[in-house]
Amino acid sequence: MRIRRGVNKLNKKTNFLDIRNQTETSADIYIYGAIRDDNWNWGGEDDSDVYPLEIKKQLDSVKGKNLTVYVNSDGGHVFAGVAIANMLKRHDGYTKAVVDGIAASIATQIVFSCDELEIPSNAYLMIHKPAGGAWGDANELRKTADALDVIQQGLISLYMEKVHEGIAEETIIKMVDSETWLTGRQVAEIFKVNVTEPFEAVAYAGDLSHFKNVPAAIKNCVEPKKNKNEEKQREIDIALALI
Repeated sequence: MRIRRGVNKLNKKTNFLDIRNQTETSADIYIYGAIRDDNWNWGGEDDSDVYPLEIKKQLDSVKGKNLTVYVNSDGGHVFAGVAIANMLKRHDGYTKAVVDGIAASIATQIVFSCDELEIPSNAYLMIHKPAGGAWGDANELRKTADALDVIQQGLISLYMEKVHEGIAEETIIKMVDSETWLTGRQVAEIFKVNVTEPFEAVAYAGDLSHFKNVPAAIKNCVEPKKNKNEEKQREIDIALALI
């Protein structure tokens, strides 16, 4: 779901990771697309993915400035998202995240890493359990499950930094376990966020088919976009499995 904010600031020639409206003291950053590890970055004009190294370059160019980080992402790779979140936490200026449409999965770590979070009442946030593939014997599979549990605890720790007083960790764990989708107003009932009036929504060019509980309102606004990197990554995964 992409949100129009007055004049549409994105067009076909605009990168999905972009810096706009720079002044001497502030800048806007747009993170529109899936969050991917840097080894996915094969380039190409149709690549709408967002990579940690690209974020680092952008942040290095706006050191000391206050940032507004506009996000519209269905998530992606856990460690890539965590890396971006930590970069934003370290940024030496005030940071405000704005969910323009969807902040799902690891993208929630990015928006919650900012000093302030703003979300329109008709935008969405989704939290769920981290997932990953595994190959090997029973011991290896158990190690992967244990690792996912550790990763989940790390993700929950950031959520707990942003909840209202009185919200128990068990509540957040249950939400994560059940893949919970929240509108902007529902987010504000649990987390410290600013809710704004809704903006006109247009289709989100992403793939939400791997999620279980996608609200009907989002499904109706999705434009599936095939990512050419998917096939290349499958080839890499197969090669690694054969090592």
